[in-house]
Amino acid sequence: MDSETEYFLSQDGLRLYYRHWDCEHPSKMLCIIHGLGEHSNRHQELATFLNSQGITVFAMDLRGHGLSHGKRGHARSYPLLLSDIEELLKTARAEYTELPMYLLGQSMGGNLVANYVLKMNTTELSGFVLTSPWFRLAFEPPKWKVTLGKLVSGILPALTQPNDLNAADLSRDPVVIEAYDHDPLVHRVISAGLFTSATAAGEEALQRASEVKIKGLVIHGNADPIVSWKASKTYAETNELLTWTELDGVLHEPFQDLGKEEVMQQVAKWILAEA
Repeated sequence: MDSETEYFLSQDGLRLYYRHWDCEHPSKMLCIIHGLGEHSNRHQELATFLNSQGITVFAMDLRGHGLSHGKRGHARSYPLLLSDIEELLKTARAEYTELPMYLLGQSMGGNLVANYVLKMNTTELSGFVLTSPWFRLAFEPPKWKVTLGKLVSGILPALTQPNDLNAADLSRDPVVIEAYDHDPLVHRVISAGLFTSATAAGEEALQRASEVKIKGLVIHGNADPIVSWKASKTYAETNELLTWTELDGVLHEPFQDLGKEEVMQQVAKWILAEA
């Protein structure tokens, strides 16, 4: 189904864009949080499939991304990003007051969702899904670069630098790579402040996985060259409320890579099976 689009205001007055893919007689509701540099409409295929399974879908463009306002690749603080997610959930709940609600985060969105379920009010949530969550990077950055990043973050937190992301690391599908490289709503930068705060938040969520109180599904491809799938596995296996799924040979974006249909079915099956 075609999406309906609208804006809501963040706590600090930014206009944040969101989409709603609706379906007839939905039984569940899912809110999607995208990854660094991308935007909500890259999840249209997933949303359309979930609609066919009776799941209504909301997705926002994070501040500094897509059609939302804010400097590209920057957020004034990490807690503001969590409050933005809270506003999306409120917006979705206003549309459907009774449906069980789930939250899904991809990559940096997974970092945010993992922290949301740890630190924010989760009474509205029946469960969450993380795909390729950014707990740790798949590689160890040079120590001098980390030290410099922390220094710059303290002095010029809004300073952005290229994120060095290669579209070929996202998917093995050449159509996806081509579309990403020519998408005008995709950006390839991250601020010193956002990188430093997200890195620390990812590590905190990993260390506190045992404190999560609601059910979650964690999905990660073991060929992801961007963020660590082993960290995701450790996170999931720390808490009996979490279910781990390892995807053989899949790169960073399971919903955009070869075999994506099976991953979409897996997510729908898990959501629909939850009471």
